[in-house]
Amino acid sequence: MFSCRLWTVTAAVATLPSLSMCNGITELALPADAERFAPPEVYATWWNMTESCSGLVGSLSSVTWFKTNHYLMRPKSEQSIRGYWSQAGNRIVLAGTSVFDGGAVRHEMLHALIGKLGHPRAQFLGKCAGVVDCPIECIHDAGPPPPALPGELTIPGDSIYVTIEIRPSHPTSHYNDGFFTLTVNAHNPLPNPVVVAEVGGSGLAETYSFIVIGSSPGHGGGELALDRSELTFAPGEIKHHVFDFSVGSDLQSNQLSPGSYIARGAFARHWSTNTELVITP
Repeated sequence: MFSCRLWTVTAAVATLPSLSMCNGITELALPADAERFAPPEVYATWWNMTESCSGLVGSLSSVTWFKTNHYLMRPKSEQSIRGYWSQAGNRIVLAGTSVFDGGAVRHEMLHALIGKLGHPRAQFLGKCAGVVDCPIECIHDAGPPPPALPGELTIPGDSIYVTIEIRPSHPTSHYNDGFFTLTVNAHNPLPNPVVVAEVGGSGLAETYSFIVIGSSPGHGGGELALDRSELTFAPGEIKHHVFDFSVGSDLQSNQLSPGSYIARGAFARHWSTNTELVITP
């Protein structure tokens, strides 16, 4: 058995608006069932990841966290959202299903570190691209991508050097609430700025993908490019994309059972070599 999912926020905006997030909110009344919660252990790791990519420093303990089983709605469009950061009170409110959604939580953490509303391109689509989620509303708010660099070359995906990194290297349910990350690294080895030629027949370019095969059902997934910046590289640039996993049995939630696996990552359908992944209970 092999489970595979390939998702794109572009398609989801029309059909699954709950996949989007919004931070253009100063204050919303807390839902009736809003429950304050202490950040779980893995939040410290996610906070450190967001500090590291952004170059900003802040205190996780200064943020107050709330969760709700109700839908969170964007006030003007009444579109469902996964969470929001509120400048007044430095609080983050999450839909209950997003409490352990690493990309969404780190998105809100980045807002808390920046300390103001908006989605500056330099952070959400630059320094922290691939570490925090930035769906279509975030991209629109960030503004247009910069123009092509002088001398930019168009290259095939197999010209990009792809590696993966698993952190922690030996995942276990006893550390970080059982969460771990598989990061796909895409390196432009050329001394020229490049844009990777689009591949895939969907009209959108495939960017980062993963596949994990082993002692329990295999699992794979990937991302599609929503912004030109995802396909452009400065000379020698290395880009990253983080896929979040946890120890468990729900493949649709990116959970993997304890056992031995082989993991690979790809950029534009160009795959890394095999990496051994051992998960312990």
